[in-house]
Amino acid sequence: MAVLSRKFSTAALALVLVNAVAGCTPPPPAPSPSPTSLLGADCPELVPEDLAVERIPQGTPEESIAHVLKSYGSWMNAGTELVDGWNGAGSKVADGCLDRLAEQFRIAYSETIFTTHADAAWQDYYAGQEKLTAQTLHNAAEAGPGEPAAGGEFELLKEIDSSATDSGTFLKFDAIYRPVAGMPADPHDWDGLAKPTRWYVELVPFDGYFIINYVEQTAASGY
Repeated sequence: MAVLSRKFSTAALALVLVNAVAGCTPPPPAPSPSPTSLLGADCPELVPEDLAVERIPQGTPEESIAHVLKSYGSWMNAGTELVDGWNGAGSKVADGCLDRLAEQFRIAYSETIFTTHADAAWQDYYAGQEKLTAQTLHNAAEAGPGEPAAGGEFELLKEIDSSATDSGTFLKFDAIYRPVAGMPADPHDWDGLAKPTRWYVELVPFDGYFIINYVEQTAASGY
């Protein structure tokens, strides 16, 4: 096999080396990879820090009712501020991204304000709350300039019976969900919560807060 070779004079070799060194500049630093969105590459960026949860502080039964309703209202409206920001960027957010955002808040809330429940009934309950969050997010995404983007809030109608023991705090009260004026009507009255609803809630202390060990919501009469 023939070997191809070249001969350089000392002067020529030195010139080659000088030119090589003169043209050798450090390559530009590689761009830092963008954080992977929890919603997927085809959706706006979402990082764990965006998934803020309204926890339930410990307090008297009367205070706990207010905090439970506030936490549920925050879950219902979770992500609307993010969607407002995405709308302001001028690009329409895909429906699938909104549904995945609601799913992420379902995970965040179910793992923060509830005791661990793995059975199907609890998963169905969380899924129902996820649908309500998704509905609010879709409303926010469709809101035009000057239109309300956030969801409504829960209003206490009447405290029925509440007590606190060493084993937990027990709440029984009536409340109603008040959607924001102008929000598109919901054919199911926000899963019945936009009508007077009787709440039964058991709270247990955990890590300086209350978490929900049991909750039931049924239609309330007399209003």
